[in-house]
Amino acid sequence: MDGFFTNIDLWLAGLGVWAYVVAPLVMATVSILPVPAEAPAFANGVLFGVVVGSVVTWSGAMLGAWISYEIAQAYGRPLARRIVKPPALEKVDHLAESAGWWGLLVARFIPLVAFTALNWGAGLSGVPRWRFLWTTALGIIPGAILFTSSGVGLGALYRRSPLWAAALALAVLVGIAVWAARRPREAVG
Repeated sequence: MDGFFTNIDLWLAGLGVWAYVVAPLVMATVSILPVPAEAPAFANGVLFGVVVGSVVTWSGAMLGAWISYEIAQAYGRPLARRIVKPPALEKVDHLAESAGWWGLLVARFIPLVAFTALNWGAGLSGVPRWRFLWTTALGIIPGAILFTSSGVGLGALYRRSPLWAAALALAVLVGIAVWAARRPREAVG
């Protein structure tokens, strides 16, 4: 089973420098969509190691967050005005403004706050671009390192015992799916 990682290493070597373009783009795409971004972060750890994998994960997540914010700011507000009553929008704007940079930064550290929902919500509520970018850049560092490092550990476990690694990966995926299914609809976004 060690051939699995040999094949991945060969595939990455075949991609050359493009591996460092493709991996962040995958992370960015997943970051824009309302799906868990842990799997690509784990993969970045397996493929690139802790340091480079964390940089790849962080840069892809930042790109996806920024794109989500810009789309929500440009197109989301007019759409929201058609769907949501003005007092409700004003209430959300007031909440975002009163939370300030500190609230936005702290929200990045709370695992129950959906990453994607926070990106889109910041754009919808008119959070200033610079505030959004620097709080996101700082706030996602711990998660990028944690999930990427977990992927490194999973890869090491796989090299020693593929069966245990597969069982652990399956247990984590089932756990994430159960957790996501039980979350209140409002928290999902």
